[in-house]
Order: sequence, then structure tokens, then C-alpha cells
Amino acid sequence: MAAMDLSRPLTLLFMSVDLAGSTNFKDITGSKDGSPGWLEAFETYFKELPLVLMGQVAQAFLEAESVPEVSIWKVIGDEIVFQAEPRTAEEALLLTEAFYRTVVTYDARLFERWPLRIRGCIWAARFPDRNIAIEIREMADMGGGDAYVDYLGPDIDLGFRLSPHAHFGQVIMSTNLAEVLARMPDRHGFHFHYLGKQVLKGVYRGRPYPLFLVSQPDCLPDLWTWEVEDPPQYRAVREEPPMPAADLIELAGKVRDYLNKVAQLGLEPVSYTHLRAHETSLHL
Repeated sequence: MAAMDLSRPLTLLFMSVDLAGSTNFKDITGSKDGSPGWLEAFETYFKELPLVLMGQVAQAFLEAESVPEVSIWKVIGDEIVFQAEPRTAEEALLLTEAFYRTVVTYDARLFERWPLRIRGCIWAARFPDRNIAIEIREMADMGGGDAYVDYLGPDIDLGFRLSPHAHFGQVIMSTNLAEVLARMPDRHGFHFHYLGKQVLKGVYRGRPYPLFLVSQPDCLPDLWTWEVEDPPQYRAVREEPPMPAADLIELAGKVRDYLNKVAQLGLEPVSYTHLRAHETSLHL
């Protein structure tokens, strides 16, 4: 990703893909030609997934005037975390659509070849409100490239705590991003599925966090009923009615008000107007 101006307001989107079933797959797969038998699957996953996401981004932004840059922030074991900087709610929606379709389609594609599945998590974090971006020049490219940028803060930690609550081929999202999308008049067919609330370690000072899955009816994850017991995540998407956007907005507001009162968190809804105002002021 190009050098980022860390002095201006930022609202970044993080998109995490986690490989499920990898430990068992390594255990049951023997060696091949002197190499671990599971090596091909993992090399394929790390090579193909970013390309599939780039293709979905190109498709989603086919009629847009500009496309936000999407890059890999970090790789943690089997998890790949992408980052992007949408400048408008519409760009955030299109990135969400591209990411969702990447997870659903690549989950099925991967499982056709190996007993491996993926799940996704997407969340928004504002800087410097509750989070910070820091440059680590000691981790710059050996060729003298840009300094490595890392992100720290409660909204960064949130995503990593949230991701395990999605099931195979599904995408779970942060409440602040769900609220942004729910407020849009055209949500590109996205449905919101409320799974209830769950205490996430280190998040909201021990208060429960709302869990929202997203789906598009024309692009649903494959359901392998003989593979696992019917999980509540599948029932929420396939059998229960989606949560109306107005109800989601109301719930997000109530949760935010409650947490600001009892935990003094200073939460605010994600808005892209402050970004546009900042950019306009630079040109005056």
C-alpha cells in the first residue's frame, strides 16, 4: 500500500479470512516426495485468495470512478488480513460485497479439492479516535521502501475476537460497519442476521457484543449437512427472517448509548462526512 498520511482522519476497513480445519488436515495428510502432503493446499490458498479478492473488487467497482487500494496488512498463521480505505459509505458497501463474495465462492472452490473451509470477518476502525496507526521504520523493506504501518487499539482487537463466531463460508461484521450499511438506501441485496450477543474477551470491558452475519440471497455458502451438526449460524441465514435495517440501526444506537453511559467508551457511529470535510479543507 502507498505511504499513508497518518496525521489525517482515517476510517479503515479490515477484512480477515481464516482457514478452518487446517490442524486436522495437517495431521491426516502424509508426506509427498519428501515434502508435507498438505503443502500444496496451503500454497494454493495463499496464492489464490488475494487474486480472487482482487477480481471481486474489480467486478464490484466496475462502474465506479475510482477503486480503493486493497492490500494485505498481515498474515497470522492461516489467517490473511486485508486492509482498505473507503472514502464513502458506497465504497465501504462495494468492498463488503467483494469480500463477501470472495469468502463464499472461494470456500466452495477450496473444499472441492481439500477438506478445508474458510470464514470471513470484516470490520471498520476509525483513527485516531480510539485507535492508532504507527510507522515502524525498522521494519521497512530492505530496498528502502515505505515504513511498515501497524494498527493498535480496541477496534483492531475486536475483529480478531469476532472472527471465530462466523461459520464456514460466512462473513461476520462489526456493529459499526453493519450500521453504516443498514443506513444506505441501496444495500445491494444484503441481509443482516442477528445471532444475539456474546462477551468477547477484552472487548467493551466485558459487556456483551452484538453478532451480525451478512448474506446475499443469490450467493449463499454451501451447506454440507453431513459434515457438521446444523450450526446456529446456518439456521440464522437459511431459515430465520433477516433483521430489518431499521431494527439494526435502533439496536446499534441503544448498545452504543448504553456502553457510553456505563463504560465511558466514547463510541461514535462511523461516518465518512468528516473525511470529505477534511479533504475539502486541504484544497481551500
